Amino acid sequence: MRFRRKLGYLLATLTAAVSPALANPTCNLDNEVADKLNLPVYEWTDPSVPTKGTIVAIHGLTFYAAAYDDFAKHLAQKGYRVYAADMRGFGRWKQESKKFGGDDKIHFTQSTNDIVRLLTYLNSTSQGEKAICLGESLGANLALQVTAEHPELVQATIVSAPCVKTCVHPKARWAVDFWKGLSHPNKPFNLEPYIEPYLSNDKALTASCMADHNICRSMSVVELIKATKTNKIAIDEIEAIPDTMPVLIMAGEKDRVVKASALPKLVARLKTKDKSLNVLPNKGHLLIEHQKVDANVSEVVDNWLDSRQSQFVVSSLSHL
Repeated sequence: MRFRRKLGYLLATLTAAVSPALANPTCNLDNEVADKLNLPVYEWTDPSVPTKGTIVAIHGLTFYAAAYDDFAKHLAQKGYRVYAADMRGFGRWKQESKKFGGDDKIHFTQSTNDIVRLLTYLNSTSQGEKAICLGESLGANLALQVTAEHPELVQATIVSAPCVKTCVHPKARWAVDFWKGLSHPNKPFNLEPYIEPYLSNDKALTASCMADHNICRSMSVVELIKATKTNKIAIDEIEAIPDTMPVLIMAGEKDRVVKASALPKLVARLKTKDKSLNVLPNKGHLLIEHQKVDANVSEVVDNWLDSRQSQFVVSSLSHL
């Protein structure tokens, strides 16, 4: 059965080369994976092109899975099945938590477990073909953590703006929010003054994000501390990523949320022999989520994936 599926892929590739199909990527909320796992999982596919592999995308803090929509459709056009789940407390968990057997609170550990469940299920249904992890910001750290803890489930990892060292922008209102946080550590406070100035160097993108009411705009001090701890766990575990794991790291040179200058040391700690760092000039924190596909970003990702496609196929064939 596996041999036939590989043969079918090769034949489909040849057919596409002779008569290119019209790409028609779609996003499906009601899909088999979401149903089986009872999780808010989005699926992007393009049945008109040969399937190259599977990508699991992990969204950043305050965002939600559908923020990947444009980039996921781009990857689907390239032949990848893309899946992304809302982290607990974000996206559809806010309104549909009872449907998924949980609550609307933020839970980073459970969210990480959801990603592992998603990878495990996709692995089991693809006859041993492992998925590629993709993450941005906090999602990048979770992608690295899952890769370090469960390399048997991951074929490669792509991360954008991993949180290694946070940029500090002192504000007068810090003192007020600090004391409020100490008095009511579990009470959410408004994050907008801390997000809007630094989210992106693209003012139109920032405005679009701030107008999106699906983005989480308030968190408690306790939740922010847990997010910081989650980021730190991932960085602490990075040496556990196998030396054969392909890893691509991207960042914006003008990122004002986390420091791109801290990434060379992170890359040096990676034991893998296949590691790439791309710092894009004139780019801010967000490179992928909640925006039209940027040609410079897609070129980096597409070329990296294409250059390793034969490696991925060989890895998949080894399971035959």
